[in-house]
Amino acid sequence: MKKNIILTIYGSTLIYDFRELNGEEKKLVNKNVISNNTLFYTINYFKKNLDNIISILVNNNNYYDSVIVKKLVTFKYVAYIMMRLRIQYLKLDFASTLALDDYELFREVETLKQIDCYYMPNFIEKKFEEKNVIVNLYNYNKVSDRFMLQQDSLDYETLYYRKVLDIKEDYPGLLEDIKEFLRINYNLKTINIYVFSKELISNIIDLVKNDEARDVIVFLHQKDDRGGFITSNFDWLKKLNKTCRNEYKCEFRIVYSNSFIKNNLFKQLTFNNLKLITSLCIYISVVSLIIIKSYEYIDKINIDKLNVDIINSTYAANNNKELEQLEESNSNIENDIIADIEEEIAANKEKKVTKTREEIIEDMKKKYKFEKVFENLKKINNETVGYLVINNTEISYPVVQHSDNNYYLKHDFYKKSKNVGWIFMDYRNDPKDFDDNTIIYGHYSSGYGIMFGTLKNILTTSWRSNKNNMIFTFDTPEGTKRFKIFAGYKVDYTTDYLVTSFGNEKDFNKFVEMIRGRSNFTTDDEINYGDKILTLSTCAGGGNRRLVIHAVLLKEEE
Repeated sequence: MKKNIILTIYGSTLIYDFRELNGEEKKLVNKNVISNNTLFYTINYFKKNLDNIISILVNNNNYYDSVIVKKLVTFKYVAYIMMRLRIQYLKLDFASTLALDDYELFREVETLKQIDCYYMPNFIEKKFEEKNVIVNLYNYNKVSDRFMLQQDSLDYETLYYRKVLDIKEDYPGLLEDIKEFLRINYNLKTINIYVFSKELISNIIDLVKNDEARDVIVFLHQKDDRGGFITSNFDWLKKLNKTCRNEYKCEFRIVYSNSFIKNNLFKQLTFNNLKLITSLCIYISVVSLIIIKSYEYIDKINIDKLNVDIINSTYAANNNKELEQLEESNSNIENDIIADIEEEIAANKEKKVTKTREEIIEDMKKKYKFEKVFENLKKINNETVGYLVINNTEISYPVVQHSDNNYYLKHDFYKKSKNVGWIFMDYRNDPKDFDDNTIIYGHYSSGYGIMFGTLKNILTTSWRSNKNNMIFTFDTPEGTKRFKIFAGYKVDYTTDYLVTSFGNEKDFNKFVEMIRGRSNFTTDDEINYGDKILTLSTCAGGGNRRLVIHAVLLKEEE
C-alpha cells in the first residue's frame, strides 16, 4: 500500500512520520487541514508545497524546538523544515543509522543543539561536537566478538562501511548479531552464505525484508554445501527467491562449484529444456536451440561466479590488508588479534609495531570507499572506469573502456575471449568528467538475463511504477553518480542517438526532443542544455533493432 507523510504537532515538538493511512485519514490527504493536531500529505504534494506547509505549521504554533522522525525518510526535507523552524533538538526515533550525506544535511542546521540517534560513525560525531552539538546514541545491543572476527572488523565504524557480509558458521546469537549489524550498517550490498538450513536462510531473508532501505543479493555457495542442501531444496529456494524479488528488495544467486558444473550441467540443461522440446526435437532446429541455450546457461553460471570472484577479490584484499601488515611486522602476532583490539595495541607497542589504534581504524574506515574498490578492480582489469548498478535488474557490473568499441563485444572482464563480452563505455567518452552524452554498451542475452539482458525491464509499466527504480548509480573514482531515467525505446538500427557532444543549445534540445519523441513512456523531468546524459544501448533481441535507455545526471541536492 502507498505510504504518506504525517506531521503531528505535540506542543513545541513536530513529529515526522511516514506510513500507510486508515480510511478516515485518507480523506484529509493534501487538504492542508489540521485534524487532531495532524497533517497528511502524499510525497509529491509535500515536495512541491513544502513552503506552504511550513507556513501552516507556523500559523498554528509559531514556536517549535524539537523534531522527532519516526522512519527512514528523505532527510533533505526534514533538514529544510528544521532550518525554517529553527529547530534545536532532533531525535531519529528508529533503530537504524543514516547515510553520511544525511548526517551532513543536519550539520548544516545552524540552530541544532542536540541530536539523538541509534548509531553514528565516530568521525561524524566529532564533526557535530565541533559545532557544539550534543550527540546521544542509544544502540545498547552489542555485536558479539565472534561476529566481529568473522567479518574481520575492528570496530563498529568498519561495520558501518561494510558492503559484504559473510555467514560462515551458525551459532547461538547469530541472528541477533546480523540484526544489530543491519541497524548500524548503511552500505550492505551482498550476503555470502556458506552454511545452510531452511530456518537460517528464512530468518536472514526476514531480517533483510524488514530493512526497507536495502537492495541485497544473497549468494549461496554450493561448494560449501556438503550435505546437498541446495539440490535437495531447489524448488523451495526457487519459490523463496520469487517471493523475495516480487515482494522484498533482495534475491538469490547460487554459485556452483566447478566440479558441480562439470558433473551436473548436462542433467540441469536437460531438465530446463524438456519443457521446450516437443516431438519435433529430431529436427536440426531444435538441436540448435538446445546448443544455444546450453551456451547461455554456461555463460550465466560463469558470469555469476565471475561477479562473486570480483567481489571476493576486491573486499578480501581490503579486509586482510591490515592483518597482513601486522603479521609481516611480527610473525608471533596471533590470528585472533581482532578479538580484543586494546590488548593488540599494547602487544604491538611491545613488539615495536608502530601503527596506533587511531591509524588502524582510520585506514579501515577508508577501505570501503569506492576509490579503494576501484583500485582493486583496476588490478583485475586496468581498463575499469566505473561500476553500474540498476535496481530490480541483473545489471550490477564493473564498466570498462577500450581504445575502440569492438574489443569488449567478445572479451569479458578478465580480457578472456567470450561471446557475451562485457559492459563497456564508448571509447570517445571521458569517464571522469562525462560528456554531453556518455554511452555504455552491452550485449542483449534474454535467456538468463546476463549483461544488458534485463535492460528491457525498464520498458515495462510495472517496473517503472516503483519510482526508486528510475534512479540508478554509476560509481567512479570521483564518487557515486546518480542518474534518473527519462526516456526508453526500441528503434531500428541508427547512430543518431550515439552523438557524444553538442556544439550549442539548439542541437542539444533537438537531440532531447528526438529521443523523447521515440520514448515508450513520458516523464516530467526537465532536461536542459548543460545537463549530462547517460545512454545505455543494447540489441533488441534480434535483427538490427536496438533497445536504448536515456538518463540524466542528478545534481547533488536532488
